[in-house]
Amino acid sequence: MRYLLAAFAALAIAGCGVSSSGTPKDDPKQAAVKVLNQIVHNHYTEAWDDLHPADQAVAPRDEYVGCESRSPVIAIPLTVRAVGVKDESIGLGDGSFVQSKAVALRLGFEGGFAVTHTVHLVASHGAWKWILPSWRFRDYKADRCPTDAGSSPPPSQS
Repeated sequence: MRYLLAAFAALAIAGCGVSSSGTPKDDPKQAAVKVLNQIVHNHYTEAWDDLHPADQAVAPRDEYVGCESRSPVIAIPLTVRAVGVKDESIGLGDGSFVQSKAVALRLGFEGGFAVTHTVHLVASHGAWKWILPSWRFRDYKADRCPTDAGSSPPPSQS
C-alpha cells in the first residue's frame, strides 16, 4: 500500500509540471516574457498571480494592483526577446537567499532604442514566480506605494 501511495504521489507531482528535482518544467524564458508582458500592459492582477508568495505577503493583491495602477506603463516595448538565462543566488526582500533563474530580456522600442532587463524567477510550488526588486519590497513592507513621490530605485538598479 505504501508503494502505491508513493507511485500516486509521483504521478501527481509529474502532472503538476514539476520535475523530479522540484524544478518547474516550464521554460523560464517564457515565464519571464509572460510576466514582463503582464506588467508593461498594466495587467497587474495577472502579474500578482505570478508573484513569489513572500512578495505577495507584503504586497497583497488589492494593494499591489492599486499602487501599480497609479503609474501605469506608457512606453510599451515593440519587441521582447529572452537573450539569456543563468542560475543566480538572489536575495528576497525578507533577507533570505534562494536560487533563481536570472532571465535577461531585450526590450525593443520605437526608434531603434533597446534595453536589457533581468527578471529573476524562483521555483515555488511547481511554478516559476517572479520577485519584486528589493527597494519595491521595502516600500510595500513599509505600507507605502513604490510609485509614490520620493520612492524610487537606487540609481544603480535597472
